[in-house]
Amino acid sequence: MTNSKWLRRALLGGVAVTVMSTGAQADELTALKAQLQALQSRVNQLEAQPAASSQLPEGASFITFKRGTEATADWNTARVGDAVPNDRGFTIAITPTADLPAPVHEVTVSGYVKGDVIYDFNQDLGNAFSFTGITDDPDSAEHIRLHAEQSRFRIKSRSDTSIGQIRTLIEGDFWGGDFRLRHAWGEWDMTPNLTLGVGRYWRNFMSLITGISTVDFNGPIGLIGTSRNNQVRLTYHDGPMEFAVSIEDPTGDSSQGIGNDLLTGAIGTITTPATAALETGGASDNLPDLNARWQYSAPGGWEFLVSGMLRNFHTDGDLGFDGDSALGWAVQGAVNFNLGDIATLTTSAMYGDGIGNYLYGASYGAYVNRNGDIKTIEGLGVFAGLSFDVTEATTFNVGWGWAKMDSGDTRDAADLYGEELNREIMSVHANVMWQPVREMRLGWEVIWADRKYRDGGGIDGAGNTSGTNKSDDAWRAQFGAWFFF
Repeated sequence: MTNSKWLRRALLGGVAVTVMSTGAQADELTALKAQLQALQSRVNQLEAQPAASSQLPEGASFITFKRGTEATADWNTARVGDAVPNDRGFTIAITPTADLPAPVHEVTVSGYVKGDVIYDFNQDLGNAFSFTGITDDPDSAEHIRLHAEQSRFRIKSRSDTSIGQIRTLIEGDFWGGDFRLRHAWGEWDMTPNLTLGVGRYWRNFMSLITGISTVDFNGPIGLIGTSRNNQVRLTYHDGPMEFAVSIEDPTGDSSQGIGNDLLTGAIGTITTPATAALETGGASDNLPDLNARWQYSAPGGWEFLVSGMLRNFHTDGDLGFDGDSALGWAVQGAVNFNLGDIATLTTSAMYGDGIGNYLYGASYGAYVNRNGDIKTIEGLGVFAGLSFDVTEATTFNVGWGWAKMDSGDTRDAADLYGEELNREIMSVHANVMWQPVREMRLGWEVIWADRKYRDGGGIDGAGNTSGTNKSDDAWRAQFGAWFFF
C-alpha cells in the first residue's frame, strides 16, 4: 500500500514537471514570434523609404580616383614634345546621383620633374639655349650648369553641363626659380561645333603640330617666338577641320622691347625739319592683335595649317612728334608628313612685316625713325624637322631652323638706337630620346647655332650713325631626364 502511493505520487510529479516545461517553451516561442514580427515590420519600413534618403546630405556626390588622364586625353593642350603620357597622373571623377551614373565632372592632375645637365663649349648661354647670347666676346669660355626649372605641374578638368561641356586648364613650371603661370584657360562648347575660349593660352597664330621633341627648353629657331598670350578665342570645328579667330594682348607673354615690340628708346637729340628730342616711352597698345588659324587633319597622319595675324603699332604725341600708327602682319603655313608610320617630317614657314615676337629670332617688330614715323621690320622664318622611330622606346629627332630679318631695317634701327639686333640666325638640334618605361624619359642632345647681328653704334650730336655687322656660332651638349608622376 505504501509502495503504491509512492509510485502514484512520483508519476503525478513527473507529469507536473513535464507540463511546467512545456509551458516554459511555449512562452519562449511566443516571445520569439513577437520579435520576428517586430523585425519584419522594421524591414518593411526601411524598404518603403525612398533611395534619396540614404543618410547622405543633400548635394553629396560619389567621388572616385583612378590612375591615368584618359578623361581629358582627347583635349590636346600640349605642343610637340610637351605631352605627358596618358597613363600617368590621376583622375578624380565626380558622379552626383545614382540616377546619373556617368561622371559629369572629371579633374586630371599630371606633370613631371625634369633635370638638365648642360655643357656650353663656347660661352654660357643660360638654362635655355639663348641665340641672342651668342656674341664675339673674346672673354667667353666653356661653362657647365645643372638645373631643374622646367619641372611642370598641370591640372585639367571637364564638366558636362546642360548648356554644353566646359573645360579648364591650369599649368605652370618653375622657370626662373619660382612657380610661373604658363596657362590659365577655360573653354565652353556653346554648340556642338562652336567653342569659346578665354584666358592665357597658346597664341592662335602658333602651330601646335610643328616641331620636334627637344631636350633644350627653347627649341629650334624659325618657329613661334612668344608662344603664350592672354586672349579671347572663338573656334569652329567640324570633324578633322578647325578654324579659329582671336583677339590677343598686343605685347604677348614676354614681349621683347617696350610696348608691342616697338623700339622707342632715348636716342639723344636728332636733327630733323622740326628739331625734337625722341624720349624714352611713347609706345601705346591701343588695339589688340587679331589672329586667325585654319587646321586640317587628313587620313594617314597628315596635317595642314595656315595662320595669319594683324597688329597695330602706335605712338603718342609725347615723343616730340605727332603720334603715328603702322600695321604689322604675318602669315604662316605648316605641313606634317607621315612617312610610313616610322617617321614624321614636319615643316613650316612664316613671313611678315612687323612680325616681331611672333618669330623666334626676331628682335623687334618696328622702330621709330628720326622723323617720328614708325617703320616696321620684315622677318622670315623657316623650319624643317624629322622624327624617326628607332625602336618602340627610342626616337631620333633632328630639326633645322632659320630666321632672317631685313638687313636694311635692322641696320637702321640698330644704328639709330645703339642696339644689338639680330640679322640672321641658323640652328640645328639633334637628339636621341629613350623612354624605357612610361614613368621616365631620357634625352641626349647636341645644339649648334650661328648668329649674324648688327651691333649699333648709336647716334652722335650731328645725327650721324655707325654700327658693325658681326657674327659668331656656338655649340652645346645637353642631357635631360623627365620623371612623370
